[in-house]
Amino acid sequence: RTQERLTSMSSSPWNQPLPPAHPGVVPGPQHVPDPPLASFGARLVARVIDYFLIAVTAFVFFVVMIIVVMILSGTSEFSDASANAWALLFFFGWGTLIFFYDWLYLAAWGRTLGKMIVGVKVVDSVDGSKLTQSQALGRSAMFGLPQTLPLVGNLFALGESLAMLGDSRQALHDRGAGTKVVRTR
Repeated sequence: RTQERLTSMSSSPWNQPLPPAHPGVVPGPQHVPDPPLASFGARLVARVIDYFLIAVTAFVFFVVMIIVVMILSGTSEFSDASANAWALLFFFGWGTLIFFYDWLYLAAWGRTLGKMIVGVKVVDSVDGSKLTQSQALGRSAMFGLPQTLPLVGNLFALGESLAMLGDSRQALHDRGAGTKVVRTR
């Protein structure tokens, strides 16, 4: 009886393999082409958006902190030492802000807010997979931390970013971290 049931089940139309959609073509793994690399213009616009967002965040932070210090100290005046400390933090903290901004966004989503808006993403340069934590950390450090040195660090970041105009179309921070920036739309 069990044998009869198995025989009738195997002859059922529900248990028959489907004919190929295209006769003569054997189904198998399909090669998905790599997404195109992001253009210099798209990357530049994304970076300008990111710089704007970082600057607004830093400005709001400084204003809030100044108000908090004034309230806690009970005075509306700053000492020279306090003003100098804030100025040093403002000038030398920029690269640190960029580093943390890039690192946290790249580690979580593979792109910053500017890259999301423009439609580009940072991926592993070998297989196009999501960045590892060390890739996100290394890429962000190579780009952001030199900018803790006013002017010299900014010129270095500009120069190493312009390296993407060469044959590999990768900035030095991408080459060093083993990443590439691709279009997502």
